[in-house]
Amino acid sequence: MLLLSLFFTVNSNAIVTPNLPPAPNVDPFKIKPKDVEKITGKKLGLFQKMKLTLAQKILKKYSNDEMTTKQKKQARTSMILGILGLAFLFISLSPFVGFMGILSIPLAILAIIFGLKSLKGNSNSEGKIGVITGAATLGLIIVAVIVAAIAFSGFTFE
Repeated sequence: MLLLSLFFTVNSNAIVTPNLPPAPNVDPFKIKPKDVEKITGKKLGLFQKMKLTLAQKILKKYSNDEMTTKQKKQARTSMILGILGLAFLFISLSPFVGFMGILSIPLAILAIIFGLKSLKGNSNSEGKIGVITGAATLGLIIVAVIVAAIAFSGFTFE
């Protein structure tokens, strides 16, 4: 009986829905402070503009956007360059083609650059592999240079 009485006592005042303009289709990643001011009709302060850009960066960091074709190409290029950099570094250990080790430095740097560009806004394994192999190549080169400098400086462990 109580439920039945509650059903009949609920009254609705909205007989006709108001005629509102359509809501603007806004992309939260690309909206500018001037667009927000236009939509809301209020001027944003400096701190509000800074909060908007910070919120966009945080949203972009945690969004799972699909990779663009450019990012896919950069990721694959990064992976190939990183693996080639490591290969040229290890090929440089042989006495006949040791001069090829010098190519591993620009390959590793390019692998890191392309990998970081492909990782913006998403996480893909090819880009990560390129960054890791490029960084490992540069790290091994730095260690080799330090060891060679110590060896040729006449330093002895006594």
